[in-house]
Amino acid sequence: MIVWLASYPRSGNTLFRTVLFKTMGLMSFSDELGQKAGVVAVALQGTGVAEKIKIGEWDEFYRKALEADEVFLVKTHRPPCDDQPAIYIVRDGRKSCLSYSRYHQRFTRPPYPSLLDVVLGADYYGGWSDHYRTWMTRGNAMLVRYEELVNAPGELLASIAETVRHRGEILPWNNPFDELHRENPDFFREGVSAWQGDPAWTHLIDAAFFYLHGDLMIELGYANPETVMAARKDIPDEWFELVETSRRFLAGKKEYEAICAERQTVIDGLKQACDERLELIHRLTKSKA
Repeated sequence: MIVWLASYPRSGNTLFRTVLFKTMGLMSFSDELGQKAGVVAVALQGTGVAEKIKIGEWDEFYRKALEADEVFLVKTHRPPCDDQPAIYIVRDGRKSCLSYSRYHQRFTRPPYPSLLDVVLGADYYGGWSDHYRTWMTRGNAMLVRYEELVNAPGELLASIAETVRHRGEILPWNNPFDELHRENPDFFREGVSAWQGDPAWTHLIDAAFFYLHGDLMIELGYANPETVMAARKDIPDEWFELVETSRRFLAGKKEYEAICAERQTVIDGLKQACDERLELIHRLTKSKA
């Protein structure tokens, strides 16, 4: 069984996995590490990866985890690929988008998406609101807020333990952020939960963000309706057209990507069938020779 640890990038997934390890001794895995490097085991102790376990290809690990009676905790930023339960970590969308944009600037090669690109959803993982909806409309996802994880009270830990089927001891949580920040200040940038603004978060970025994500911000309690309405009214006509055009373009792009993925699955299946038949032909030919 898999329990997905899902989140939009830079929303507190690493913190959550550290909580799981520090309070319950639970090791978690990453779908991205597995698919890129064939290494999927990630036990977070203190300031980083404590252990890497090479268990083969991602597909092999995924099948094993899916069919197992025990629970495998797997971090992901990707959309759902099955009906397994999930814990979704959410954070104020402004904090997530700003932090994710800065992550690109520090850790990815140019050209990387700008802050506006991230707000618009012109990124590999899409937009903040769509990402949330994709996971939380499934009906078997537990919502955990980043703001709750900072101190992780006992009631929250008990609920998480129930979801991941942990029956052992639950230790109190002591946030090691100061230690993490000292060891890796580029990755662990700040431990502040509340939105405090930022020079990069301009007036127009704010307007575009609330135009696209204001409804979810209200739903999650990160903004009130008055704030959202005021921000949306500040969008100049030309920016409104730009945001709308971008939104339609990105929606179409996602649709085409889904179609391409479906066709690639068919192609892969046909290739496997052809390879199997060719192998059979070679065996038969060799046996007759």
